[in-house]
Amino acid sequence: MEAQFYTNLVQRVDEIRYFPVPNSIVLSLFRTITKKNCTFEEISSIVEPDASLCSQLLRVANSAYYGFKGKVNTIDKAVMLIGVDEVRNLSLAICLVNQFRTGILAKGFDLRRFWIHNLMTSFSAREMGKDQAIFDEDELYLMGLLHDLGRLAMAQLMPDEFNLMELKARKRQVSVWEIEKELGLTHTLVGRLLADRWGLTPQLASVLEYHHQPDSSKKFSRECAVVAIAAYMAKRVEAATGEGPEPALPDTKVFMLAGIRLEDMEIFYHKAQGILDEIEVLADIIIGQE
Repeated sequence: MEAQFYTNLVQRVDEIRYFPVPNSIVLSLFRTITKKNCTFEEISSIVEPDASLCSQLLRVANSAYYGFKGKVNTIDKAVMLIGVDEVRNLSLAICLVNQFRTGILAKGFDLRRFWIHNLMTSFSAREMGKDQAIFDEDELYLMGLLHDLGRLAMAQLMPDEFNLMELKARKRQVSVWEIEKELGLTHTLVGRLLADRWGLTPQLASVLEYHHQPDSSKKFSRECAVVAIAAYMAKRVEAATGEGPEPALPDTKVFMLAGIRLEDMEIFYHKAQGILDEIEVLADIIIGQE
């Protein structure tokens, strides 16, 4: 199996370069990321033509995660209550689930756990950026939500190789990231190739490529550092529920880049733990299980 992995490596990376672009709704949503003042009307006009997307968005708006007292029964009301950026981000997550559902995902890939991790990362990234004026909270949320997009692509494009790496990681009780580096194909590389293929913003592309190595990013090391720490926090919450090993604490340099104090980590951890149930429900809605 490993010999075959190395034989197919170059071919697999080439396949990513020709991976289909997202549908028109996703492309329209991605374009709004670069607009600082995307309007209520713009987002509504993008999502409203898709009845399935609207239905899922309304279930999200009425979930315990947001806790609205009244019934949210229209997209316009959802955009007003949740916010333009939040509706865009959640719409992207829902559409990306559908984008990758068209193929067969690797047996070792847990789609629900994937989105729980990404939602928890996005929640934690936004919390960590709240008191720092240099960060846009909604941008951090989106970066956390999509930071592991490379893993999703790998699970569809190269299921055999994906399963091999998952198996090796479990046997050796190390992170999949360590195995990826050894074998020469990382989800961060795949994420970057996907970002280039889909024309994502330089900031988002950098997070996809460098969230495991923030100091390697030339322009967006601070954002990559916040996402790295937020992803660590998500893994720590997962480990407490038995969903994976206890993660290694990021390097001190990463905390310095992010402007986050080690002594504040317990505060962020308890906030993340407190929202886990709501995030699990949100993940179920996004993947269509609720």
